[in-house]
Amino acid sequence: METTAVLLVLLSFCIISLALECRVVPGSLKQIDVGNGQVFGVNSNNQIYTLYSTSWIQVPGSLKHVSVGPAGVWGVDSNNYIYKLGRGDWVSVPGLLKQVDAGGMVSPVGVSMNDYVYCLTGGQGSSWKQITGKLKYQSCGPYSCWGVNSAGNIYIMKDVTPTACGGSSNWQKISGELSMIEVSTDGRVYGVNSNGDIYQRDGVSQSNPAGTKWVHFNFAKKFKHVSYDLGHLWLIGRDDSIMDCTE
Repeated sequence: METTAVLLVLLSFCIISLALECRVVPGSLKQIDVGNGQVFGVNSNNQIYTLYSTSWIQVPGSLKHVSVGPAGVWGVDSNNYIYKLGRGDWVSVPGLLKQVDAGGMVSPVGVSMNDYVYCLTGGQGSSWKQITGKLKYQSCGPYSCWGVNSAGNIYIMKDVTPTACGGSSNWQKISGELSMIEVSTDGRVYGVNSNGDIYQRDGVSQSNPAGTKWVHFNFAKKFKHVSYDLGHLWLIGRDDSIMDCTE
């Protein structure tokens, strides 16, 4: 196994400086998702992996995108078929999506090949409900869903609950531009822009789910995917390298 490299990355915001300790994790992934203390990812060959202790364990199956959270472990394959992991097996779920997110408290959400937005009404046992708007990427947390469209515009859907996965049915535009966005189980919001820069939404809370401003992480390296859970910020580089950062 490769020797873990430890890096210190300085994060500056106004007059505040925060230090992140980052380690390069052996392996190669094109996409990663973390939630409920679990880590899942897929590589360039659509092979699926989960982190067990300090080792990557391959999970049977083939997916281009995987997501883990309170709604379970979900994924979509290269043909946009949808699957949910149950008792060690991937169970096919009706519908077609290019990206799925399991971060909601009950209901997974996703976007179709034509950027239409969906959530699974009533959780895994019911049917997909189309939500207004068009997005290329969507992610949900405990009280809101966030998404980005093909132009990089950022939106939030408030008032999302276990019984109302469509929330307020009104996407509110947020300043900035991102190519992907992720909401953690505790509601934190992170994103990556087209330049490979990492951002966190500051001031997010249940009373103010939209937050106040974007904070830029001053990494020298460029990334394409981000996910956060339990104090760990996971990053996927443009070269499919994996990094795990903690405060």
